[in-house]
Amino acid sequence: MLSDTGANNLPADVSNPFLSKLTSSPKKGRVSPAEESIATLREGMGRMDISSRGSSLDYLHMERKDSKETNRRELDRFVPSRPASLHHSSHSSTTLPTLALDSHSHGNTPDTSMDRSNSTLADQTTSSLSATLGLPQNNRRILSFRSAPPLASHATSHLDAQRNYLMHSSAAANRGTGSNVAGKEGSKKRAPPYVPERVLDAPGFEDDYYLNLIDWSCANRVAIGLGDTGYVWDAESGTVNALGGGEESEDRPKVTAVSWSDDGAFLAIGTDAGEVEIWDVEEGKKMRTMGGHAARIPSMSWHGHVLSSGCRDGSIYHHDVRVSRHKVMELVGHNAEVCGLTWRSDGQFLASGGNDNVVNCWDGRIGASVLQTGEGVPRGVSKWTKRNHTAAVKALAWCPWQSSLLASGGGTADKHIHFWSTSTGARTSSLATTTQVTSLVFSPNSKEILGTHGYPDNTITLWNYPNLEKIWEIPAHDSRIICSSLSPDGTTLCTGAGDENLKFWKVWEVKQAKKERDDAYDGMGGRSKKSVIR
Repeated sequence: MLSDTGANNLPADVSNPFLSKLTSSPKKGRVSPAEESIATLREGMGRMDISSRGSSLDYLHMERKDSKETNRRELDRFVPSRPASLHHSSHSSTTLPTLALDSHSHGNTPDTSMDRSNSTLADQTTSSLSATLGLPQNNRRILSFRSAPPLASHATSHLDAQRNYLMHSSAAANRGTGSNVAGKEGSKKRAPPYVPERVLDAPGFEDDYYLNLIDWSCANRVAIGLGDTGYVWDAESGTVNALGGGEESEDRPKVTAVSWSDDGAFLAIGTDAGEVEIWDVEEGKKMRTMGGHAARIPSMSWHGHVLSSGCRDGSIYHHDVRVSRHKVMELVGHNAEVCGLTWRSDGQFLASGGNDNVVNCWDGRIGASVLQTGEGVPRGVSKWTKRNHTAAVKALAWCPWQSSLLASGGGTADKHIHFWSTSTGARTSSLATTTQVTSLVFSPNSKEILGTHGYPDNTITLWNYPNLEKIWEIPAHDSRIICSSLSPDGTTLCTGAGDENLKFWKVWEVKQAKKERDDAYDGMGGRSKKSVIR
């Protein structure tokens, strides 16, 4: 009985395609029938040669799926239309794995019908999708950026037109400033002044953010404060004169601010001792010294015969340089150092900025306040106060072509430029920068604003107004820029930095009408100022 169920007498299972015909193996002792059956099955499975196109699991899974979904519609929900060949070929027997048993029976010839079938199906599917979606069948990538983007559909074209109209209308009506001129200025692509026109050595230039040590007069002279001495450099002749250099005094206070009078004849020098010196530049002598401040004077500004000075203790004095009792008014509105101070050209308003992060706008009428100090001096209060900055406000600039526009820039912790309407006190716009703002200058001939910067970039940046689009930005100094001043013709900017250099940058061109007048004046034998720096 055992011999009937042995391995030698076990018939081959020809009905199972996974098993091939068995060969006899030598007996190794007495083996149970169950062990013989397991050994036979293992031997048959070991001789199987499955094709690399699939596995028995794929075969079983496909048979199970085929039997389960025979009565269902063979449609793809994501394909609107599909070739008829897909309805009968997706589950056909030709897609089943090809076994090595069949390949051996056909002379070991590799079956390539599967590749051809798959490629044909892929081509038909791609063609069907292209026809359904309306795409060109030229074998190009769908997300190809070489061709122009499609035009907006008719359903949204009115929205695009409305959006463009609102953008242009809002720019044109931005606080009464037209956008046509600004757009023309911004559209001009001019090369930035990467190289300065001239560089002057300034040893002893104080690297102090709160000081204002440069000013350019209408007579084309540049005043610089170096250490305890003020210097005047003539931009036309190139000569340099020192003010107070002959005085032999070891305890002479340092220069903290310089400011020219409106006619360029007198220079005011603020000192670390809280005094203001008035110098006659032509004669080279000091006219008078005005005291009263309890600390250093980092900022000053002229209007006519009135000189305003800002102190480290937060006070602002109006000095009438014509009279002996020079202090004619005191302004109280800061509780920290006043590092920014500038009059509007018509004298109607005075703007001030301080280390208390405050911007104040003052009424320019001298002595109009009913309040008085203990000395009987009128005491003024600000017209409006703004606290939007989060750092010291030193950079202040009045717009020459829109008198009600004031710009202010903040320090390292703020890095913002705000634009104010002095008529209403409202902030009209803001500009975020990436670095400390040390000074601001409006162009007198074009709707542009320039800013100089300190930590960490030490750059000069030019923006368009009112769009506030950056035109260019250039690296200017090896250290932070402390202050700057614009030439009388409005084309060249002088910057002073902690690297002890003065640099002159040709930022703007001379206005054409003014240039023609200068040429005509020069032709009649007059003195022309076509070139500010010689």
